Amino acid sequence: MSQIRGFYPVILIPDSIRQFCADNPIPILEESASSTRKPPLTPRSPVSNNSRYSLVIQLWIASVAVVMLVNWLFGMSVMAFWSSLTCSSVSAVAAFSYLQFVDFQVRDRYKQRLADYQQQLSKYESYQLCRLQPNGKETEQYNSQFQDRSKLLKKLLKKIVQPPASQGKGGVQQGVSEKQFFVYLCRYFYGFYDFCMGGEFPIPGTSLRYTADFILVHQPTGLAIDIEIDEPYDGRTGKPHHCVDRNKDSQRNRFFLERNWVVIRFSESQVVKYPDSCCKAIARVVFQITGDYRGLVQLKKVVNLIPHKQWTVKEAIYMAKTKFRKFYLNT
Repeated sequence: MSQIRGFYPVILIPDSIRQFCADNPIPILEESASSTRKPPLTPRSPVSNNSRYSLVIQLWIASVAVVMLVNWLFGMSVMAFWSSLTCSSVSAVAAFSYLQFVDFQVRDRYKQRLADYQQQLSKYESYQLCRLQPNGKETEQYNSQFQDRSKLLKKLLKKIVQPPASQGKGGVQQGVSEKQFFVYLCRYFYGFYDFCMGGEFPIPGTSLRYTADFILVHQPTGLAIDIEIDEPYDGRTGKPHHCVDRNKDSQRNRFFLERNWVVIRFSESQVVKYPDSCCKAIARVVFQITGDYRGLVQLKKVVNLIPHKQWTVKEAIYMAKTKFRKFYLNT
């Protein structure tokens, strides 16, 4: 249930479900020590150098202040004064350039580690799913333990999860990407999930409602998932949406988490370009929480979803100016 910070998909798990998973780990098939495989570790996101950039600026300001103070107290020739200011500025520019070079190298290495992690994770999941598929004693034992665990999870979720007040989006317009992705949800999750496009949830103390893009409920356990598609800006007004530095979605996310709903957010680009991989990401979350591997089995040949960096307000404004969404929406 780990995710890469600062990237889509954003996966939010209620604390009560996390605690349940810690207390009731998913059954693991026994295997010999020589063939034991461990899941790959998620690579750490690169550390921001913003504090170092700020330090360079502060040191530059301090050096300029010192030069001006010395000139005021003791007097300096014009050439010495401007030479001192030039050296200070060149040093600051050099420091900035070095930090940017380091940032570029760090991001480049991180992309490579991320690609290696995705490849290792795909191999690990394929290995685990292949061991579950044969109808043998191991699989029967797993299914028995899975059913016992499902009963406990269902008991937990029955107390807290609240159904939406009404189905459907009412007057809210459905985007092209939502309609297309709903087809894929039907393809992969029909039969053992209850799902729909949209659902309205009244906000306590107000006349307003939160509207979900998609609702997915795992029938055997009652695990409820709010699936959202985040676009960088409004198609009509160009106004920035879902920006990581504004964090306007936090209150909405908290609303669902407090009601024991899992929240999964994809970028619109991911859903349009890689809908099968998005479904696999959903199936993985369901498996990691419930132990139900049926969704992953039918998606095992689908490549893992490529992470998509979340955008800032500045980046969203730039994307709106360059009409970024048209590159993948074909409108």
